[in-house]
Amino acid sequence: MSDDVLVLGGPDTVKVEVDFGDKGDRGSLIFVGNGRPDVTDIGQDPNVFDLYINLQKSDTEEYLMLYQYTYGLGSSTPQWEPLNKLIPNTYDTLKEISFPTQNYCTIPISFIKDPSYVGNVGVDNFSVQATLATSAGRPIANSIKTEIINDGSVDVLKITFYAKEFDGSSWVDISESRTAHLHISVV
Repeated sequence: MSDDVLVLGGPDTVKVEVDFGDKGDRGSLIFVGNGRPDVTDIGQDPNVFDLYINLQKSDTEEYLMLYQYTYGLGSSTPQWEPLNKLIPNTYDTLKEISFPTQNYCTIPISFIKDPSYVGNVGVDNFSVQATLATSAGRPIANSIKTEIINDGSVDVLKITFYAKEFDGSSWVDISESRTAHLHISVV
């Protein structure tokens, strides 16, 4: 038996070679900018499959549009092609309902969802949650009817309210304006 300790270990230095072979193309990147990518300087030449998001709010048609740098149909030169609009599928608003003279409100469909990315929409594509503000803490019972109508030149979602208010002894018609809190989801 010996009092010596034998220590075994690896080499003093390790050299990792990663700089061999041809350099490959970089992967795709995501760029953001104010304006369309074909007129905005992104700071470098794009590669095929790069993505770009337009953050210019004043560009109402292309705001939040996601583009991809790719070959268009029949094109031998890559260009920025719109892929999708990154818009939420919900819409929230407050509307004044003038009971008893006008028990409905209308909202243009384009306010809720960009029609060019929805296709044909029907009333069944909208989930509407509606709450009427109460006065003096009185309970309100309400239901709604939704329909899509053409309001002259634009399609709108018409929301009709049917409501009663408890006056302390019975349920009565609402006789003054109420604020409707609306949350509309596209389903």
